[in-house]
Amino acid sequence: MTEHDNTSLAPLIEALIAEQRQTNQLLMMLIEALADEGGPDDDAPPTHYMDGSPIG
Repeated sequence: MTEHDNTSLAPLIEALIAEQRQTNQLLMMLIEALADEGGPDDDAPPTHYMDGSPIG
């Protein structure tokens, strides 16, 4: 590759990095939101069978 080829790739690489940063920020926000929800108690007995039918 020549120096001209390298300089023409620089804006594309910078754009890819910017998009990756945005994706990482969105993923981090999603992870934090899911963590804040506080899902069901893992120690609680199950209320449904795996096929979706209720127990009992």
